Amino acid sequence: MTYQAVDTFGQVGARTELRRDFLRSERLVFLVGAAAFGSVAGFVLAVSMGRQDLSTQWLASAPVLALAFLLASNTLVEAVKSRAYGCSTMAFAHAATLVAWPFTLMMPGAQFWMAPVAALTTVLLLASCWNGSPTAIYRAAGQTALVATLAGYQGVLAVLS
Repeated sequence: MTYQAVDTFGQVGARTELRRDFLRSERLVFLVGAAAFGSVAGFVLAVSMGRQDLSTQWLASAPVLALAFLLASNTLVEAVKSRAYGCSTMAFAHAATLVAWPFTLMMPGAQFWMAPVAALTTVLLLASCWNGSPTAIYRAAGQTALVATLAGYQGVLAVLS
């Protein structure tokens, strides 16, 4: 809320805190926005760089997948510590789709989309069942943006090829 950041003299405070409480619908809308941002970024990257061969796509996707896997593993550790077994299952499924993603690059047509759709679905399901730390939505949004960026990037390259 903006009125919380204004002090008594009408000046904006130097420090604003992150929002800590999200409703389930707000979490999902936040993740859909992150996915939209990521898919547009992936489209722009793919169009600006042009066609690439398979080995270049693997090398370009490796750091993005590694960062998304790091965020997923942090979520998995937090879910296991809080004994949220359904959420830890979804976090493990998301991490598994990230590990399997590079192998789907070689698949033709509609089979290529199995990994991106599974990764986005698992992170959305994870956000809908999450009851852990409230600020984990920012980590999930980062995962969603990275996955959507990579999906948009590789999807445009698949269409161009």
